[in-house]
Amino acid sequence: MIEWITLLLDSKFFMRANGILGFLLLGFFVFFYFSKEGRDERGRGLIATASLIAFVALFFLLNIVANNLSWLMDNHVRLMNGLQLSYTLFLFIADIALLILRKIK
Repeated sequence: MIEWITLLLDSKFFMRANGILGFLLLGFFVFFYFSKEGRDERGRGLIATASLIAFVALFFLLNIVANNLSWLMDNHVRLMNGLQLSYTLFLFIADIALLILRKIK
C-alpha cells in the first residue's frame, strides 16, 4: 500500500491530472456562486454551509500533510503532489457538500 502511494505521489502525470481536477472543481464552485441559484438568499446559505464543512475538513487535511511532511519532503514532486492533493480534496468536499445540500434543502 505504501509503495503504491509513493509511486502515485512521485508521478508528474498525477500532479498534472490532480491540478486539472482541482481547477475543474474550483470552476464548479465559482460557477454555482455566480449562477442564478447561487445569488438568492437560499443559495448564499448553501454556499456558506458547504464552505464551513470544507473549512473543517481543511484542518484535518492539513494535519495529515503536517504529520507526513518529512516523508513528503524527500522528493519535490511528492511534496507538490501532497499539497495539491489536499487542495483538491478540500474542493471536492466543498462541491460534494454543496450538491448534497442542494438536494436536502
